Amino acid sequence: DQAAEHSTLPYRAPELFDVKTGTVVDTKVDIWSLGCTLFACLVGKSPFEMRSDETGGSLSICVLGGDWRFPDEGREAEAKTRGKQRVGTGLQNGSAGAGSESEGVVSEGVKEIVRRCLRVEPGERPDVDELLEMIEDVVERMPTEDGHEEDE
Repeated sequence: DQAAEHSTLPYRAPELFDVKTGTVVDTKVDIWSLGCTLFACLVGKSPFEMRSDETGGSLSICVLGGDWRFPDEGREAEAKTRGKQRVGTGLQNGSAGAGSESEGVVSEGVKEIVRRCLRVEPGERPDVDELLEMIEDVVERMPTEDGHEEDE
């Protein structure tokens, strides 16, 4: 009841849909919500609202199943982006920063941060320190105003 009262459905972590007595709720729910918020900032709508609108399905079922994808990803990429499946690390390959490849395109580094935050299993999501490292890596790879990656 508290989860329903204090969180917004499209940003609520799957483990908050049916909380068992004695369950420990930790920062992994906040990491999930951050992933949803980042996606919404990049795309304009939460990942699960967008997907349920596309499929006509239930928002809850989309969240619980990790059913979402970036708008530029087709059917073949759908399995890769689903929160319950393991995805490769896009941070090491590809450019960083939203819109760095061309206007309106989200870089693989930023997508990977969202993907990792939106893993259905809380234990598969990064902790705060790991998330900070991922973000710092993406920021370091962001091109400068002249279009080149920053060198340290």
